[in-house]
Amino acid sequence: MDQYQVRRYDAWYAHITLAMTAAFLAIIRAAEAAASKPPARRTKTA
Repeated sequence: MDQYQVRRYDAWYAHITLAMTAAFLAIIRAAEAAASKPPARRTKTA
């Protein structure tokens, strides 16, 4: 990997920015969904 070079910095920067934004939004949406979920109802079995 010592010869690895990104072809164009602009393209790499745009890709990484988009990927990080998508990951951030996915985490935020998952946290919001978990926070708004009503607690599970328990039923008694006799």
